[in-house]
Amino acid sequence: MMRRVLTGLVLVILAACTAEQPVLTQGAVLRDPSAQIASQTNVTADRMAGSWVIRQRFASQSGPLGVVTFYTLPDGALQMAQTRQTCDVDPCGNDQILVLIEPMGPGRWSPVDVPVFFPREELWVMWMDFDNRTAAIGTPSGEFGWIMDKNPTGGGDRIAAARDIMDWFGYDVSQLQEVAQ
Repeated sequence: MMRRVLTGLVLVILAACTAEQPVLTQGAVLRDPSAQIASQTNVTADRMAGSWVIRQRFASQSGPLGVVTFYTLPDGALQMAQTRQTCDVDPCGNDQILVLIEPMGPGRWSPVDVPVFFPREELWVMWMDFDNRTAAIGTPSGEFGWIMDKNPTGGGDRIAAARDIMDWFGYDVSQLQEVAQ
């Protein structure tokens, strides 16, 4: 019952933000392109700001594992920072990777000067709970998707809600995997 109420509420909030059929790009497609998709219109850079733990992601994706931090910039832009361990030389070290993400519309940002591991198209926040604790983000093509939370554990009801939203928007949630913390 709660899922139906949540789904109905999200549809009302997102109704003004539906997308046309996306143009598919190269890579694994994890979403049915004929399904509607929308971004949550009340998600702002301020709501995205802070450290997020990637709780679930698609196994076929490369990129950050663990924590990403979003910093607000002028005009609604974000900067995503993620520390990765690299072992190209001995001894292993940590590199901080920064990605500038410019606003494209409500709940939508586009990365600039994209690192190899990061999606090259707009990122849409498909759902964020009212307390800014859990979010489902992805690309309209379906090549990318994360469920993020402010905490590494707990919030099972919110994680389930994020999965339900991604499923509603055509993502193959059976391919989502927990990220080891």
